Amino acid sequence: MRRYLLVSAVLSSAACRGSVPDRNAPPEQAISAILIGCKTILPSGETRNGRIVVNFESDGGRQAEVYRLPLTGGENYLYLIEPGTYRIAPTRTIFGFYKPIMNVVIEGRSYSLPFPRDLLRQHAYEIKPGKITAMGSLEAKVMPALPGQKPTIRVRLDDSPQARRNVVQSSIRDMMDPRKSSEVRESTIAWSRALQNSLMELLAEDEQRQLYKPAQ
Repeated sequence: MRRYLLVSAVLSSAACRGSVPDRNAPPEQAISAILIGCKTILPSGETRNGRIVVNFESDGGRQAEVYRLPLTGGENYLYLIEPGTYRIAPTRTIFGFYKPIMNVVIEGRSYSLPFPRDLLRQHAYEIKPGKITAMGSLEAKVMPALPGQKPTIRVRLDDSPQARRNVVQSSIRDMMDPRKSSEVRESTIAWSRALQNSLMELLAEDEQRQLYKPAQ
């Protein structure tokens, strides 16, 4: 009995930390998805050997959906997400407490920084059934440092229209890329209509922005 209670407590605590959503899985039962890229950049240039983790959470207190989003440099991620309203949040401990410090690993070196306020201030995302929401690209950039000084790192979400279009167009190209795994290609083909719709919405959004561009 004690062992059962202990296992239950551990599983409950792990659930508070959040679960990693399915990646590159075909759409089923009108489930929705987000599309997010990742860039890790050193003073010498961009590298694919980097990793960032953030949470993606809905409202609802104890009933909230809590997802962990592991992201690797140079990749785009199609994560299946239950429909709802979500915000970017810090990762949590196994007991459910938010971690105030973000850790980013690039080329085997760990960098720490307070969780960026800009990410906390991001607007809420309305994730709709059967649709893909293109979020843009999470970017971690190591700043040049003078000799003897410790390098600093900046993390931001590039959610410009161009960045959001890039992650969608890159995913569409993956359908035809024989170098990609069959899992990735089959998933993007299954999501092809949602990807095309997402791209059309972004193009329409950009055209509308240009139409109402204020006079210089």
